[in-house]
Amino acid sequence: MEKKEKRKNTLLPLVALAVFFGFIAGITGEIIIRTYFFNDYSASYFNNEFNINDLASNRSSLIIRDAKKVVVSQDVKVEETMNSVQNTLLRVFKKADITKEDLLVSDSLATSSQAIYYYDLNRPDFIALSITSDGWVAASLPENVAIDFNLDSYIAIDNNRRIYNLDEMSDFKELPGNLVFFHLEGANNMPIRAVASRSSVSLGQSAVMVADFDSVYLTSVSAIEFPEGILSSDELNVRLNLAGDLSERFANSFVFNLAGDLVAVVGSNRELIPAFSYTHYWQSFFSDKEFSQPFFGVNYLDLSRIKVLDLEKSKGALLFSSDDILAVLPGSPAEEAGLRVGDIITWVNNVELDYNHDLSSVISTFKPGDEVTLSYLRSGVENSVKIKLGVKK
Repeated sequence: MEKKEKRKNTLLPLVALAVFFGFIAGITGEIIIRTYFFNDYSASYFNNEFNINDLASNRSSLIIRDAKKVVVSQDVKVEETMNSVQNTLLRVFKKADITKEDLLVSDSLATSSQAIYYYDLNRPDFIALSITSDGWVAASLPENVAIDFNLDSYIAIDNNRRIYNLDEMSDFKELPGNLVFFHLEGANNMPIRAVASRSSVSLGQSAVMVADFDSVYLTSVSAIEFPEGILSSDELNVRLNLAGDLSERFANSFVFNLAGDLVAVVGSNRELIPAFSYTHYWQSFFSDKEFSQPFFGVNYLDLSRIKVLDLEKSKGALLFSSDDILAVLPGSPAEEAGLRVGDIITWVNNVELDYNHDLSSVISTFKPGDEVTLSYLRSGVENSVKIKLGVKK
């Protein structure tokens, strides 16, 4: 019995050593096979993260079955963003002062003294953004161009080098950021980008500012500014700030998030106007090409941004009056629905009013004539009412 116990005690260390050296041999063998046969220098069990760019070319596919943390290199995302937005950007040039005879002469390069006419694609007068598939584009005009901008004097060139004449311009006047809308003659099936909603824009969000095809600035949203005091349901005056100092080169440019959605337009003075501030104008073009802005007709305090004494609510729009401002405008859809000072609007359709969903921002997503359902509190009692939006005059 003692001999068996002694033999057992002798074998246990040998077994442990064999298992240990077997484990080391297995790892060594895998490293040798990865390195010399598959040219794969990664070892995923040493680190719970890996770089997809480092995977060997002989791996034809990668399947992530439970992706809880996938990190994409930021420069890769910026490149993807630029690839996605380039097809929606156009270079706009002042027309070259040439005749058909000039073109016929320059077509032949028999002698070096003959003239060649061209547009430098790296130096457009300004850039424009396609906003409808049938050829409407938007652009923030530089101050020197806005003075005497004439459709007949300019042409646009898309990313495929097609040249378009400009044949129509909107009659919107004095839009923020010198924004204008004009149409490309004969254009169709134009690619477009989505407009980032107010709720999708957040502090610290990465953004790409595009001045032209060779000037890109990676930045982030550093501030979302709102007007002080009493707000109007029918005006949207939100402004954005980006991190870093913007050079003159980035005036009259566009800002996109890393998903390729339009976040802001940069004016001549480098003021950033959020794209959702132009919602009324985008929608007008998508529908009947005429400008019409929805009208609700209240003035309010945004409870998500202020603290009202003796009121515990931290969300919603409190209808509020002052000496020269009425809470509910006479003859407005809000008055016809019976809303009055002191009511707190909490929901519009299925959207709760909170820090990311301000009343004016939500109203701006609708068109005149749309019917919306409001939920509101009056003396602590919740009520609901349907309201048909009017047209702001």
